[in-house]
Amino acid sequence: MNKRYVYLLSALMISGLTMAQKKELKDAEKAVKKGNAVEASAALKSVEAVLGSATNEQKAQYYALKGNLAYAQIEKGQEFDKNVDVVIDSYKKLTEIDKDKNSKLVKQASEEMNVVASKVVNKAIEENNASNFKGATKRFYQAYELNPADTLYLYYAATTAVSSKDYPVAINYYKQLIDLGYKGNESYYTAVEKASGETQNFGKDSKMRDLFIKQGTHTDPKFVKEESKRPEIVKNLALIYYEQGKYDEAEEAIAEARKANPDDINLMLTHMDLYLKSNNMGKYEELAREVLAKNPNDDVLLYNLGVTSYQAGNLEEAKKYYERAIQINPKNENAYLNMAFIKLQPDEEITNKMNSLGMSAADNKKYEELKKQKDALYKDAMIDLEKVISINPDNQEALQTLQNIYRALEMNDKLKALEAKM
Repeated sequence: MNKRYVYLLSALMISGLTMAQKKELKDAEKAVKKGNAVEASAALKSVEAVLGSATNEQKAQYYALKGNLAYAQIEKGQEFDKNVDVVIDSYKKLTEIDKDKNSKLVKQASEEMNVVASKVVNKAIEENNASNFKGATKRFYQAYELNPADTLYLYYAATTAVSSKDYPVAINYYKQLIDLGYKGNESYYTAVEKASGETQNFGKDSKMRDLFIKQGTHTDPKFVKEESKRPEIVKNLALIYYEQGKYDEAEEAIAEARKANPDDINLMLTHMDLYLKSNNMGKYEELAREVLAKNPNDDVLLYNLGVTSYQAGNLEEAKKYYERAIQINPKNENAYLNMAFIKLQPDEEITNKMNSLGMSAADNKKYEELKKQKDALYKDAMIDLEKVISINPDNQEALQTLQNIYRALEMNDKLKALEAKM
């Protein structure tokens, strides 16, 4: 008899709790609908105190109402950051309990999350444009949490974390992207809106884009296919490790990526760059030969090899690469430009020697010899710079350097003609 009484009392207590939860949930629902944040928060706190004994249905309703309240406050512009975090947390827990995507609660949560995500992305873009990279990182990651299917925002969060030099966060996000198999080689349809002149992205919806083209509101339709961002992700991850002095991790990141993509030239160049930074010139040259064997007629590759050789202080090797790049593509303006800068390298040393000379006959003779050398350098570099201008008349580096050379060589006619174009 006593045991039955105890069980019965226990059952009554549970029933009483359930009734209380139903009442509090109903009160909270009314308060949320009325927009009374204080009243709704108090009611939800009452439910939270006994949530452990609630049914899944009641828990789902609780998290839905908590998310609804935070959403309503976001719409009113109140405590944006705090309420976005509440929306993310509440709706995440809701969908863990209620796995039916078509249920009323989940559908409403999904709609509200999309609206919040749009607001968050707009703020992320604003902060990124204002160079508040730390704030932009937080916003982009929130946007990803609001819509985990859109991994592009996780990628943006990682890149802005790099910009703010928050390397631990960047590593975390890059690792997440790699684990997710993110490549980022998106394809989408675009068109230019005539009224604003801005390019509009239509995603995968070619029919909508074509409809606007037909209506005459848009022009210049394009199908854009972006290259994979995976090499960039791995490269950045490796360079962060290198920056932190974690050379083994950097090497491992590149090596792992190359296993999956052994013929990826970008990854090979990154690997070479890592060898260059760690002063492992033997491995660098070995990989350079491998890269060239795969693409002997790639002028962009040869140009990049010229750049890395220049950075390593091997100017003669750099010149050879630039010369080969120009032979393959006579319009490679960057190769001509860098060739000119290499030719001008001795200029500073010659100038210092000239300035250190005295006024004796011997010094005057030496001065004239050095001036001839200096003029010869300028004339040699001038050929490459004029070639750059013939390819791209707006290349500012070439224009300014050429202007200085014409002035130094007293080529007044050429100087006037050049300045008329600038």
